[in-house]
Parts: sequence; structure tokens; C-alpha cells
Amino acid sequence: MRVCLINPPRIQPKSWGKPNVFQPVEMAYVAAVLERQHKVHIIDAPTEGRSNLEIDGAKYRVGLSNKEIADRIRRWSPDVVGITIPFSGWSKPAFEVASTVKIVDKDVITVLDGTHPSARAVDCLTHPNIDFVVIGEREQTMLELVGALEQGITRDVKKIRGIAFTKNGKNVITAPRPIIQ
Repeated sequence: MRVCLINPPRIQPKSWGKPNVFQPVEMAYVAAVLERQHKVHIIDAPTEGRSNLEIDGAKYRVGLSNKEIADRIRRWSPDVVGITIPFSGWSKPAFEVASTVKIVDKDVITVLDGTHPSARAVDCLTHPNIDFVVIGEREQTMLELVGALEQGITRDVKKIRGIAFTKNGKNVITAPRPIIQ
């Protein structure tokens, strides 16, 4: 499958200072595991768009614009998009990215991962553009989930440890995945 991993732009209060950009190491771990079996593309929106610093009232925004992200999604045409949310304060731009992905192609499967989705999986599933949430360590979970989706085994996703999703209007949270040793 074609998997695009996105580190979304940063939006934060001006009182925190200008947003920093940092290497999305966790995303690189996921990419390293996925690329053994799938085609992987990374969009590191804050770093790639670090010169795009906007001031909106009492907030800063840094990173690629939603239009630039949409253009990249159109060009690369992924089957699955993984969006990382390292901190709850950065969830808004991640949900904007998920909306942008679904505007480009409503059939692209969106997956959230990171600290915020792990702690607030059910809240994340209330967003209409989120298909799956990875809870906890994401490397093996993403590999197993993408593999199941590639094979069209959506009925068996309940067997994948460490995910949350909505089925028939009900939230499903699978058993926790053991910590990587």
C-alpha cells in the first residue's frame, strides 16, 4: 500500500513563543518498519514550511499550508495517511490535516497516532474524518493495520492490538499491544 505519514503544522499561543520544529523521530521509526512492505512518504509540515510563520490573533502557525498538504496528497495518492499528534495542544492542526485529506479523497484511510490519541482515543474518534486511532507504541500496530487493510480484512481489525475505531456507530477499543521489548 501507499502510506503517507504527516507531521502536521504547529499552532500554539503566542505566549509560548514562536513554534519550534523538531525531527519527528517516532514517525521515522514507523516509516522504517512500514517501508519493508509498503511505499512510504513523509510530509513533515512544520519543518518543510518553517518559513511560513503566520500570526492569527493570539496564536502562531508554522508549517505547510493546508493547500500545500492537499497538493502533496493529490500528487502522491496514498491509500492510508497516518497523522501524528505528539501533544494535545497540537491536535487542532492534525484534525485540519485529516479534513484536508478527506477533501482530496474521501476513500483515503486516516489514522491518528501519538501521545494525544493514545490518551484520548474516544475523543479523537468523534472527529468525522478519523478512521482509526493507534494507542501506545505505533510501529508494529501500524504495520499490522496497514497489512490488514491491504488484504481487505477489515472484519478482523478487532484482532489488531492497540487500535480504536468506530463500527456501526459504536467505538471499539482493542486489547492493548504489549510494549516493545
